[in-house]
Amino acid sequence: MSITDELKENAKELTVLYVEDEDDIRSQVSQILGLFFGTMHVGVNGLNGLELYKENEVDLVVTDLTMPKMNGIDMIKNIKEIDSLQHVIVLTAHNSSDNLIETMDLQIDGFLLKPMKMDKMLSLLTKVTNTINLEKKEEKK
Repeated sequence: MSITDELKENAKELTVLYVEDEDDIRSQVSQILGLFFGTMHVGVNGLNGLELYKENEVDLVVTDLTMPKMNGIDMIKNIKEIDSLQHVIVLTAHNSSDNLIETMDLQIDGFLLKPMKMDKMLSLLTKVTNTINLEKKEEKK
C-alpha cells in the first residue's frame, strides 16, 4: 500500500482543522488535506481557528505559527487547555529554535517547515493519523 493510500484510509473518517493566514498557502494545503480527511475546517487566523475548534469536534489541528489576531502558539496553548491530548502539527516558515522549543513544550505531534516537502508532509500525516485511529480504537474498548 502506498503512503497516499494509507493516509486516505487513515484519515477518511477524521476531522482536521487547518489554520493559515496566507491565502495562497491556505488554498494549496487545503486542497491537499481535502484529498485525505473526511471533514475539514479552515481558519484564517489564530482567533478564528480557536473559535472553529470550540465549535467542532477535531481530531487533528494543522496550524501556522505567525498569524494576526492570535499567533499559532497562543492558539495551541488555548486548545491544549481544552484538551491536553489534542493532536497538533505546526507548519511554519520560521525555523528559529525559540519556536521549536516552545512548540515542543506544548507536546505537538510534528513540525514542518515551509515550503513543505510533500513526502515529509504525507509521512507525518500518516504517522499522526495512525496514532489517532489507534487511540480511537482503544476508547471504544
